[in-house]
Amino acid sequence: MALGLLAAALVLWGLFALSDSDGPPAPKGGLLHVVATGPRPDRDIVLRVDDQPVAPVLHADHHLAFPVPSGRHAVFLKDSSVDSSRDFEVDIREGEALVLSVHPDLCPVQIDMSALTYGQPARSTRTPLDGVYIRTLPVVDVFTQTESPMWLPRGAVLSFNELPDSLSPGSSASILIPLPCSMAQDDRALWAEARKRFPGLDDAARRVGYTEADPTRREVAAMDEERVFELFKQQGAALARETPP
Repeated sequence: MALGLLAAALVLWGLFALSDSDGPPAPKGGLLHVVATGPRPDRDIVLRVDDQPVAPVLHADHHLAFPVPSGRHAVFLKDSSVDSSRDFEVDIREGEALVLSVHPDLCPVQIDMSALTYGQPARSTRTPLDGVYIRTLPVVDVFTQTESPMWLPRGAVLSFNELPDSLSPGSSASILIPLPCSMAQDDRALWAEARKRFPGLDDAARRVGYTEADPTRREVAAMDEERVFELFKQQGAALARETPP
């Protein structure tokens, strides 16, 4: 009798466990990030995955993030503020983050904020001269293939409010901002445009000491050794003037 009662109890516990469970686990996946261009991102942006509307799980300034299950999907993206829509094919794995360009003529530009916000050494480029590094403009990368999803770079955010309060030693921080693709072919032009569109960037650049003489990475690569050493001395002298005794 005791064994029979024990068996009955186990059966009942099993039935209770099945009824109390949440069913099969939810499909895991990643996030699709969008930077809206209009003043009302939560109203202007419409995103559908396989024809199903998806609500954002993050809204920071103009930055929205949408969950998507792992696997291959058809994504429809519309920004009513510019009356523009786009179709993407995404193949995403668990934990991955992709950025979708909401407009074909806007290219995400990655700006290094380590010096601009946190006072870390300015971005520098190695030269052929042993031990000589030249401070270059804080343009990390430009993404011009707007018809395809792009990976969200590690340590990059999509709004200024998402920048961390501080950086741990050895880490870096950057921001992705959308700029007209026509200006994305030249680092100097897009840096000037970024400073004009985002006054906070311009203020930070002035505070850190960026000047019109600071070259781009391509310009450094094209310099001969004499010009490299001359610029190296100029930057060193300027830094000495800015550093309090």
